[in-house]
Amino acid sequence: MHDDSSHGDSIEVVVVDDHLGVRKGIELLLRAEGLRVAGVAGQLEEARALLQRRRYDVLLLDLHLGEDTAIELVTEMLERDPDAAIVLYTGFTGPGSGLQEAVALGARGFVLKSSPASRLIECVRSVAAGGQYVDPALASLLVPGADVSRLASLSPREREILDLLAEGLTGQAIAERLFLSSETVRTHVRNATSKLGARTRVQAVALVVRARGA
Repeated sequence: MHDDSSHGDSIEVVVVDDHLGVRKGIELLLRAEGLRVAGVAGQLEEARALLQRRRYDVLLLDLHLGEDTAIELVTEMLERDPDAAIVLYTGFTGPGSGLQEAVALGARGFVLKSSPASRLIECVRSVAAGGQYVDPALASLLVPGADVSRLASLSPREREILDLLAEGLTGQAIAERLFLSSETVRTHVRNATSKLGARTRVQAVALVVRARGA
């Protein structure tokens, strides 16, 4: 669905949000930043049909589509392509928000609608390139009750790599910056994620972002 070489003007984004005004605003923002809108949808079934016929690099998805939850769609897309670049753009963070489910499923980007628009653009670009992005405003909600003191168990190299992941860098970019092999970076990430008791790389990143704001 996506290509790690994606950048700026080549990123195709599908926007799914049940509020027309929000969709229009996102479209204007993306285009102003040189990104392409591959399609828009406002309902779950409409989104399904769109995603079956359109190529995209990033799926930008509101977790709540009227009376429907988008978790079902997230599950379907990631079962079809575990590497699918899915960004959750949400304004609802209360009980039953679905945020933790989306993290566990493998969504790689999370942005709060009330955050600065620049965060959404950073997130889309990072996820399109194969990275992860956690809005600091959502970090504590993605890993509720997590023990940030576990970060002390990481080696200096593991912490360095997680910090770079939290900045939105991909594993390949980190490997190049630190003069390491991609496999070495992956090994450090796996070890760090295990030490932190995280189920996914995004949860590990969320823990780092949360610690920064503590």
